[in-house]
Amino acid sequence: MMSSSSAGLFLPKEEMMAHKISDKCVSCGACAAQCPVEAISQGSNTYVIDADKCIDCGACKETCPNEAIEQG
Repeated sequence: MMSSSSAGLFLPKEEMMAHKISDKCVSCGACAAQCPVEAISQGSNTYVIDADKCIDCGACKETCPNEAIEQG
């Protein structure tokens, strides 16, 4: 039986990230400007977080004027 602490080891990194950008995003770019590792970029309709670069620091969530960044 797998313990709950190891369950996340089998999820793709994107699903393990603590922060995700929702459809409330209006592409203002405030989050990307504050990201210390440049993990946020303009996607086709909204900004997106690169799961491989994200360090889950929360700077984006604190900066977003539309509360479009949510904890996963």
